[in-house]
Amino acid sequence: MVRSEASELAEGRVRILLVDDRPDKLMALETILAGLGQNLVLARSGTEALRHLLQGEFALIVLDVNMPGMDGFETASLIRQRSNSELTPIIFISAINYSEVHLSRGYALGAVDYISAPIVPEILRAKVSFFIELHRKTEQLKRQAEMQVQLVREQAARAEAEAANKAKDRFIAMLSHELRTPLTPILFASSMLGQDPTVPDRIREELKIITRNVELEARLIDDLLDVTRITQGKINLAFETANAHQLLDSALRICSSEICAKNLTVQLELEAIEHRIRADSARLQQIFWNLIQNAVKFTPPDGQITLRSVNPHSDWFRLEVIDSGIGITSEALSRIFDPFEQAGGAGFGGLGLGLTISKAIVELHGGRIFASSPGADHGAMFVIELPNVLSSSTERCLPSPMEIATSVSDVTQDVSTRPRILLVDDHADSVRPMQLFLETTGYQVTTAHSVAAALRAVTEEDFDLLVSDLGLPDGSGEDLIRQLQDMGHKLQSIALSGYGTEQDVARSLAAGFQLHLTKPVLPDLLRTTIDSLLVNRAAQPVSDVRA
Repeated sequence: MVRSEASELAEGRVRILLVDDRPDKLMALETILAGLGQNLVLARSGTEALRHLLQGEFALIVLDVNMPGMDGFETASLIRQRSNSELTPIIFISAINYSEVHLSRGYALGAVDYISAPIVPEILRAKVSFFIELHRKTEQLKRQAEMQVQLVREQAARAEAEAANKAKDRFIAMLSHELRTPLTPILFASSMLGQDPTVPDRIREELKIITRNVELEARLIDDLLDVTRITQGKINLAFETANAHQLLDSALRICSSEICAKNLTVQLELEAIEHRIRADSARLQQIFWNLIQNAVKFTPPDGQITLRSVNPHSDWFRLEVIDSGIGITSEALSRIFDPFEQAGGAGFGGLGLGLTISKAIVELHGGRIFASSPGADHGAMFVIELPNVLSSSTERCLPSPMEIATSVSDVTQDVSTRPRILLVDDHADSVRPMQLFLETTGYQVTTAHSVAAALRAVTEEDFDLLVSDLGLPDGSGEDLIRQLQDMGHKLQSIALSGYGTEQDVARSLAAGFQLHLTKPVLPDLLRTTIDSLLVNRAAQPVSDVRA
């Protein structure tokens, strides 16, 4: 059986080519060298030797000089013309004492030794053993060099991939910033006009459509960024005490206009006695919103959605979102949480990322999410189960948004002047509608378009709160908050930016901001956030708040 070179090398064996036209001499060579334990290949002519060389490499060639037809010198000359054997050591063996001219010719052809008959077995074995060991060391060095080269390719490829990932991250962050920034003035302007009693009802309905679609656009941007974070393992959670029922109510209110538009009935069966858990509040609300939004999307008009909560175990919270919609086939159910999968088909819109993101966030909380459906046109049920439930007997209740709003109202009534806000942003289209909204809400607002202008403003008057963009023409929002702190100002502060990655949020909080809001921010969310800061109800910094 013919063995491969790789298997022979793996066993520590090398190939040696023995060439002689006389069978008795060839057998003698084989007998002398058999004890070395190598793979001896026999050839009875120069032509046969060349055929063997075409099939693989050899560590050494033992070649008779005096052969009929093509002698050893001619054979060696042809051997040297082949790339795989041009450096292979050759030991010439001859029964005739040639002149110095013949010896010189042999060495000129690459001979490493020249042995005259009769052969002394010990000398031949010693010389062959030397070239066997030399071949092994050469091959070892070659493999080490190849491994080093491979490592340096791999390192270069890794560095190139990392550079490409960083460039992609920068591009995505910049793209999201550029996409988010124009949405903010649209949201605030449409909100202001929608509250203006002089605006006709027909126009007011159109404004609601504008607002709803801007919010959808912002959600699509967030979904794309979240998928990028998840695939790179860069999504971080800020755990705090979260009221699951309260967050569910907030998510439901966000979907209220779509629910009313389709005349859907929402049945609440909130039976979970313990519904305060250790979780990331913003991310948990995002999950609830995704599931309710999906139920609304895939439920026909006049249908029903049921939201049911229970405590399956004392330290677990379970939420069931049940709809009477189009249902999910068994085939689609198996891949419902895969990226870009849309069980209802492309006709329902969206990117097919909401459930993928929800699954990743639930699992980061140590929980689980799954779906079931009796089949097409029979509705569906999505279930979330989350651990780390806190007992209501030991956990202090958090203030509700209504309590915060009431407290702010009381504080505002007790002071002779309205709270003063310094709004810093160089995007003029965003500043004007935000200023009008906040002034209508009951605040005094001073605007600045740069770090320098903001610093001048704080030397001329006192402020209760700072709302600042991060990208400013003469510096950053982080520069501004640090300089204000160095000057002794202890303002409550909100970073407001189109940059919303985990790193952006972390930098904002590290610089000294209490909160980081990602554009476009809903007007009501900005108002309630400002209210909570002004009454000192923010128990700890929040990593991110999403519209």
